[in-house]
Amino acid sequence: MKQLLMVFLLGLMVSQAHGQQSVDIGFFGGSGTYFGDMTKIEWQKSINPAYGAFVRYNFNPRYGLRFNILNGTIGAIGEFDSQNWNTTDLNNKYWDFNKNVLDISLQFEFNYFKYIVGDKSTPYSTYIFGGIGMQSYSYDVQYLPGQFSGSEITPTIPFGLGFKFNLGKRIGLGIEAGMRKSFSDKLDNLDDPLSYEVTNNLSNVVEVTEVKYTDQYHNNDWTSYFGIHLVYKLIYGNKEWILRTPKQNILDWGIENSSKNR
Repeated sequence: MKQLLMVFLLGLMVSQAHGQQSVDIGFFGGSGTYFGDMTKIEWQKSINPAYGAFVRYNFNPRYGLRFNILNGTIGAIGEFDSQNWNTTDLNNKYWDFNKNVLDISLQFEFNYFKYIVGDKSTPYSTYIFGGIGMQSYSYDVQYLPGQFSGSEITPTIPFGLGFKFNLGKRIGLGIEAGMRKSFSDKLDNLDDPLSYEVTNNLSNVVEVTEVKYTDQYHNNDWTSYFGIHLVYKLIYGNKEWILRTPKQNILDWGIENSSKNR
């Protein structure tokens, strides 16, 4: 967190020194899925549609800050340790869940090549992103004695990569894949199932015993998103940005304002 804040402040100072900024808006369409406590997931039945939008503030052609919102269905069909916690039948292997997940995040975006939407001299770039965020969804945990349900709001760490390119003077297109690390384990309605041990005694009565962990942060829930986004340049900012660095030095962060040379 501290490192991200330092990079953000550094970028703000550099951008103020080199010229005005630009603003883009974008719309995302794709799919989302889940990685967690479940095993032997049927992937063809566990990928669901997702959609969203974002506003991106570009400090310069190298990096920017993006406010991102995603919404969609996250679910999976598979097993958990060959046990179905929904019933007393320990030989039933089937487990599934399906729910709407709202994902909100603030992401720092770094372009490998210098890139400005609509600028012919910067037609494309690969990029990476990372930041902080939160997810909101409902849960219905059923494997404990006495079921419980409710709503969950949990912090997340989003990160990923992508490729973007220009389609016109104000239009760009991108392909993106990202992950979200959750700090809650209720997404799959299992709520850290490894914290509990199920036994079947001689009277055929299922018993649930809590297992104490030394790591209080143990959880296994992740979400993953893949799709395309359409971007529109809302504010051009400084049209006179110059790519000061020769193309062979693509990792240089510097830009300069041509108006300062007049």
